Amino acid sequence: MSRISAIFRSLQTYPMYTLMRGIARFKVVRQCVTAMRRIVQKQRLNRLLHDCELRKKDSVFFNLNVASFSSTLKTDGVAFGLTLPGASTNAMLAWSATQTCYADREPTLGFELKDKSRAEEKLGKPILLAQYFNTTLLCPEISKLACDPVLLTIAAKYLGSAPCFVGANLWWTFPVRATEADRNRHAHLFHRDVDDFRFLKFFFYLTDVDAGEGAHICVVASNHQPLRLKTFDQWNLRRFTDQEVEHCYPPSQIREVCGAAGTGFAEDTLCLHKGSTPVQKARLLLQLQYALYDYGVMHDLRDISELSSFV
Repeated sequence: MSRISAIFRSLQTYPMYTLMRGIARFKVVRQCVTAMRRIVQKQRLNRLLHDCELRKKDSVFFNLNVASFSSTLKTDGVAFGLTLPGASTNAMLAWSATQTCYADREPTLGFELKDKSRAEEKLGKPILLAQYFNTTLLCPEISKLACDPVLLTIAAKYLGSAPCFVGANLWWTFPVRATEADRNRHAHLFHRDVDDFRFLKFFFYLTDVDAGEGAHICVVASNHQPLRLKTFDQWNLRRFTDQEVEHCYPPSQIREVCGAAGTGFAEDTLCLHKGSTPVQKARLLLQLQYALYDYGVMHDLRDISELSSFV
């Protein structure tokens, strides 16, 4: 009953998003909507690609082979090779140090990084994750990156139509002994997203991420190869254990993404993926998301009146 109640609450709050998630888990529906959107937006897409080509010299990724990157992304559902300049990475990291972040993505649980121990004491549990809000409004580097012509070109080619920027998210993942409930809540178990009929995310590490230190883990090409252990797994949006994933996919497909600060990659997170909990070093990650439609769900925008600190 709790799941049914959650669906009804979601229908009341985000009706179009909830309905989309109900039907977009079916491949034929995703393909049909994407194809129709491509036809309707053909001229707009061509104008966007032309404009992005003219502005490519202004991109921080102007040396990237976009054709090769996009081809890999189409085949594997994930592509690597993006690198933020040190100045951009350092600027975003410095900005984060001056801002309030929010435990468990809760707008009323704000704290400064220096007060993390006090925040955990007050919460009565370790903080696995803390997110920033209103990043595109408050951080010029993030706002500029969201409009980067190379990122827009990649997104447009993958979506097959002019992309909607549907939100940025910036968050810390801390090296704590997290509860199972928090690991599930913050997606540290394998899962796949259905955020639209077609969508794409760019991820950028703003801190060094070594093996076992909060790396993103994905199953390459699993957007084309749904996990099918049970009858409805190809449509179900449940969490999967490591053992289930390792049973169905070879080790070569299960990729732990490590890299120095500035490392970036693109992923269709219809691919199976999960976050991981750092052991020693906190990880700061920036996510930029593009889709066919904006349901007002994926962004980090919050009215300032909703935000408050608790330590």
